[in-house]
Amino acid sequence: MDYLKDRAVSLPDKPGVYLMLDKTKQVIYVGKAKNLYNRVTSYFRSVENHDIKTRLMVSQVSDFDYIVTDTEFEALVLENSLIKRHKPKYNILLKDDKGYPYIRLSVNEEYPRFSIVSKPADDGAKYFGPYRGRVESRQAIEAVCAALKLPTCKRRFPRDIGKGRPCLNRHLGKCRAVCMGKVSREEYLESVNRAVMILEGKSQSIAEKLKERMNAYSAELKFEAAARVRDEIRAIENLGIRQKVLSGGMSDTDVIAVFTAESKSAFSILHYLKGELLETETRLIETPVYANRGELISGFVKQYYGNRSRLPKSIWLSDAIPDAELIERWLSEEKNPGRVKISVPARGEKLQTVRMAEENAKQKALTASTKTERINRSLEDLGKILNLEKTPVRIEAYDISHTAGADMVSSMIVFENGAPAKNEYRKFTIKTLEGSDDCAAMRETVARRIERYLINDEKFNALPDLILVDGGK
Repeated sequence: MDYLKDRAVSLPDKPGVYLMLDKTKQVIYVGKAKNLYNRVTSYFRSVENHDIKTRLMVSQVSDFDYIVTDTEFEALVLENSLIKRHKPKYNILLKDDKGYPYIRLSVNEEYPRFSIVSKPADDGAKYFGPYRGRVESRQAIEAVCAALKLPTCKRRFPRDIGKGRPCLNRHLGKCRAVCMGKVSREEYLESVNRAVMILEGKSQSIAEKLKERMNAYSAELKFEAAARVRDEIRAIENLGIRQKVLSGGMSDTDVIAVFTAESKSAFSILHYLKGELLETETRLIETPVYANRGELISGFVKQYYGNRSRLPKSIWLSDAIPDAELIERWLSEEKNPGRVKISVPARGEKLQTVRMAEENAKQKALTASTKTERINRSLEDLGKILNLEKTPVRIEAYDISHTAGADMVSSMIVFENGAPAKNEYRKFTIKTLEGSDDCAAMRETVARRIERYLINDEKFNALPDLILVDGGK
């Protein structure tokens, strides 16, 4: 602790981000500071004055690193990026759940196409979302493409232009059949740009421009052309409303509340559009050891809205957050072409709405915590049955497979807190054996796994409390 105090007092009086490291040099907490010296030194002096949660986090700190920034705003943006990269143990972490996909537009292709992906990538494509699920994402793509008569088939252009007959969508009037070569690339890109505007929530501005074109056709007595534009306007206006429901990202007001139970914390998000409740959403996390309600909501807001292409105009919170003005500025300048206002309602209907969100969060957290408590009791019982010194929080199981004694492979699966940790699963190709010997193969597997831990391999940096093996004397 003296070493950390001595290092902390040498920090500059400047804004920045600090990273707390454990004895394995793993990042366990990332925070931002208006003044690095004041913030970091506060952790290591008068430790006994900290609350229990803070003392627990500090007790795990073996070293720290820091990055100086020009402004506190830059520190906030950098902090959010580092939390996503390192996933520190003591920060609030929202899982990249595959249930919240994105729509991807391959803008770098000659004929851009829409697809569904689990998360954005730094590949130059344009992303929309996240959506509530793959069904909603697919519905959004199909609806937009049908309204603008864009292809949804698997053909690739210009490679497949003029090859084969048009599909059924052409005969149903849902596609202009780019594959027949009757749609120029410029016309195609114009329709794609309209689709982008719809997905970005700008359907009204498209409709207004099309109305001008419709009126111009009417003035020129081109009534068939005017009728086609009229039908397109109706489709886009109807689609705009549907898109708001599908995406859950077109609300003008979001209400966010948190409730912390012993093992689980829940965030309840209510999406409102013009005073009407559009939809509700709940996110569950493990209750952090180190965080108060304000810090929890601050971390949630930054991660929840960080990857979203559309934001509400207003965000009502159940608790005040320490960096509200900075987050407002970040969301307004970096993420949205317009002001995003964050507030904590204190009275009236707004407060009642926040209370409703709190009650939803409470019920979800308590239900999830009850399930977690049952799992914890089962793990405690398992530890007692096996005479373990501690509850087996992390369990690793190994098995050997081969084909008639050849091509031996062993698998490691992991359970943490009673649930499969699939990102921790590993495979080992047996290297030292010729022929079939399950016992020797198991010995090699477990030995190699422990060796990887001893050399600080980040993929094996956690030791199990219990190892289960299939195959042995």
